[in-house]
Amino acid sequence: MKTKKDINQQVDDAFKALDNIKKVEVNHFFKHKVLQKLNAEKEEKTPVFSWFTPQLQLATLSVILLLNFGTIFYAFNNSSQSASSTSDIKTFAQEYSLQSDSSSILN
Repeated sequence: MKTKKDINQQVDDAFKALDNIKKVEVNHFFKHKVLQKLNAEKEEKTPVFSWFTPQLQLATLSVILLLNFGTIFYAFNNSSQSASSTSDIKTFAQEYSLQSDSSSILN
């Protein structure tokens, strides 16, 4: 068992060790140098769609717009033919009993 004298000796030794600690002298550019090295080591993330360049984006947009205008032009050109197709739809509905005269939902 430790005596009180041994414990006091250990406490005194600890305080003496604290007295021997001195301020560390560091170059004031140390932080700057370390940060520069860390930034140099950083890996650059490559974008997922690096192949989808602005030129390719513009070309894709032009193709999509061209297809949309073509579709709209085709739809409005065929509007004269749709008048005859409505009678075809009514005939089809009558033949297969898809049209009813009652307003009941349960048909």
